Amino acid sequence: MAEQAVVTNPEAANAGQTAGHEERVQKAFGSLSDTLSERASKSDEERVSGIREAIATGNVAKAEEHLSAVKQESSWLYEELMKHPEVSAILQELSIMGF
Repeated sequence: MAEQAVVTNPEAANAGQTAGHEERVQKAFGSLSDTLSERASKSDEERVSGIREAIATGNVAKAEEHLSAVKQESSWLYEELMKHPEVSAILQELSIMGF
């Protein structure tokens, strides 16, 4: 039998995972924005945007900071984040990884 060489590029694999993660985060938070629609103020939209960007880029400290602020300042928005299926799933996955 002939030997086959398997060439892997870890950077390419990580880039694919990162792109997939970012796409999933953007889709989940886009759906959340549709749910919030007219109830969200400009400030609420900025909070959600900050959380989305921090999670999409993997900035755990910043995401934690934004989530804490939302929890303290806007309990209804925090509740919406937690009950949204896709956003909740992403946050649960992050908590499993030590978030």
